[in-house]
Amino acid sequence: MNAAMNIENETTSLVIESQYLPPVSTFVMMQSFSEIVIDDDERFQKSTNRNRCSIAGANGKILLSIPLIGGRGVKSKTRDVKINNTEPWQQHHWKSIQSAYGKSSFFHFYDDRVRPFYEKRFDFLIDLNTQLLQVCFDVLDWEKKIRFEQSQNLKAKRQELNKKPQTSNLKPYHQVFEERHGFIEDLSIVDLIFNMGNETMSISNFFSSHK
Repeated sequence: MNAAMNIENETTSLVIESQYLPPVSTFVMMQSFSEIVIDDDERFQKSTNRNRCSIAGANGKILLSIPLIGGRGVKSKTRDVKINNTEPWQQHHWKSIQSAYGKSSFFHFYDDRVRPFYEKRFDFLIDLNTQLLQVCFDVLDWEKKIRFEQSQNLKAKRQELNKKPQTSNLKPYHQVFEERHGFIEDLSIVDLIFNMGNETMSISNFFSSHK
């Protein structure tokens, strides 16, 4: 991820990869930027947040991974990566989310914002990721523009970018199953939303700067 500022238009931009329900640390980086730029031309990288996220269940951390056409051998550009919908991944993911957060304080305030994404078919991973990201922005009451740009256009820009924004330390907050396995940090943003609700809008309150 990289940060850039367009002084003329007074727009601050963060260049990121497409991510599936990104971790809280990604959101704390995004909060101070007015524009999120997604590189849709990059080559897909396996074992990343591009097609997976983590939540906290009764038995601890759960990794949810979206199956892709081509499996672990996918070499397509981000905008061309397709979801393998022959597998019942949507039912599995939503069932896992329900089991993890059904008893959380704010699940029933926000579940109807997330559930439709597990009932509608998405062919391209970037479409699912981007629409989920926008819903998260809406829940957080963040007004941010999301746009796409190709790697060749970002190459020169990256050479002039500031250093990667400093990721902060996540302060423990209430999690449904923390009495069983303790606090698990930097899970998907849905963990923070379902557990903390409106407090999530002030996301910076959950972090303390590195010393």
